[in-house]
Amino acid sequence: MIKRIVYLFLLLPFAVYAENNNSVPYVNKLPQPGTVALTFDDGPNPVYTRQILAILKKYNIKATFFEVGENAKRFPDVVREIHAQGHVIASHSMTHPMLTKISEAQLQTEVAEPSQIIYGIIGEKPKCLRYPFGASNSHVRDVIREHGMMPVPMGFNSFDYDRPGVQKIIGWVLKNAYSRQVILMHDGYDKREQTVAALPTIIEGIKKKGLGFSTICG
Repeated sequence: MIKRIVYLFLLLPFAVYAENNNSVPYVNKLPQPGTVALTFDDGPNPVYTRQILAILKKYNIKATFFEVGENAKRFPDVVREIHAQGHVIASHSMTHPMLTKISEAQLQTEVAEPSQIIYGIIGEKPKCLRYPFGASNSHVRDVIREHGMMPVPMGFNSFDYDRPGVQKIIGWVLKNAYSRQVILMHDGYDKREQTVAALPTIIEGIKKKGLGFSTICG
């Protein structure tokens, strides 16, 4: 009897983990074979996000948008437009801090609040949170899962936020585009005109490689 109690006690942490883990929905963290995933961080932005949406609509492509909570709260109409056009909306924290460098209370807020904001706008909670700057540790990832989301890394970095020039963005992305690649670009905050200008040629170049497009975190 004592051995059985000890055995059950040892299994308890694994049972709790399984219960918590089951609360996280299954999500595709990689695009389908033969496709790439276009993903956009830091939005929404009423200028650049809408320009990107128009391009995606022209090419009949769906993308994944990792929204910053404070921007989603500020521009709810843009969030609704993204959702209405069939794109995936995920979380990118509340204010875009390095989640490994903040207090526990701040971490909880950064993870929980944008999920509630997005739910209030579109009636759906995000299934993923992409941690800003690619910075995470086991605790950060555990907190994300505790809030019912899957932690997601940045994928292939286009470095479009450095604004190196449209041709450099195009060349860098196309050089590294291959099946199941997650491509990170940015639509939020300011000065994303190079990203917008590069996007049509990037899409056409990926198609010429024989690749299609699919989403993640849907």
